[in-house]
Amino acid sequence: MPAPPRLVRIRLASLVVAAAVSVAAMGACGDEPSSAPGDCTPITDGTQTLVAENLAWDISCLGVDQGTDIAFTVDLRDTSVDHNLALSGPSGRAKTPLERGPRRQSLRYEASEAGRHPFVCDIHPAMEGDLFVDPADGG
Repeated sequence: MPAPPRLVRIRLASLVVAAAVSVAAMGACGDEPSSAPGDCTPITDGTQTLVAENLAWDISCLGVDQGTDIAFTVDLRDTSVDHNLALSGPSGRAKTPLERGPRRQSLRYEASEAGRHPFVCDIHPAMEGDLFVDPADGG
């Protein structure tokens, strides 16, 4: 015989709370990588093109060495919506203006500080990725 609806709701609410606590604890334990995961696209020559098309970036993970001055080319291919590239992180913030494609934008970002530097389109938060700046000392 199934449990009365009230008990089911209480059990479900308990599971939701337990899951939220587990996720928060994972973040608090420092599970966030401090260097680029192995499957990230490396920026080796200081230049990188990011393509915005179909409300998505073509690359969602980039890795670079600390101290690299990066010249981004932002290739906006969607003709019916605006996009931009906004970077933030330990090295500061930089962004391009919101514009509709087809258009190419340029953005310089000095990766002076190691760590995770998220990037996003300001008006499409699902268009996100990470730039990992690896410490100059390799650690």
